[in-house]
Amino acid sequence: MVLVWLLLLLTLLAGARLLWGQWKLRNLHLPPLVPGFLHLLQPNLPIYLLGLTQRLGPIYRLRLGLQDVVVLNSKRTIEEALVRKWVDFAGRPQIPSYKLASQHCPDISLGDYSLFWKAHKKLTRSALLLGVRSSMEPRVEQLTQEFCE
Repeated sequence: MVLVWLLLLLTLLAGARLLWGQWKLRNLHLPPLVPGFLHLLQPNLPIYLLGLTQRLGPIYRLRLGLQDVVVLNSKRTIEEALVRKWVDFAGRPQIPSYKLASQHCPDISLGDYSLFWKAHKKLTRSALLLGVRSSMEPRVEQLTQEFCE
């Protein structure tokens, strides 16, 4: 009898925990989530993601395995994320695509939020504000293109 009550209590606690997690997610202002895992089976994933951009807009969420990933799919939204909303995008979990894109080197766009990252960002921003921006733009576009491939 005690075992039955214990199982019932555990079931109720697990259900409450699940509902609490859903309630907390509902209160966040998150971009739309692509349902299911079928996107992982697409033969040409970048083209598929571009199609989702046309349907859902330039910002949406995607579930890759057990991880939700926010996809930014336009130059304007990427620039806004890296310039105006940089704190929101700093300190993200390390995922294999990050390691591939950064080649295991810390960088500003995918770096971890730390004192080193803040100093790196400050130095880069100073260089951009001093007029180096026009000469760096082709390099930034090249790196973005390589990252997208």
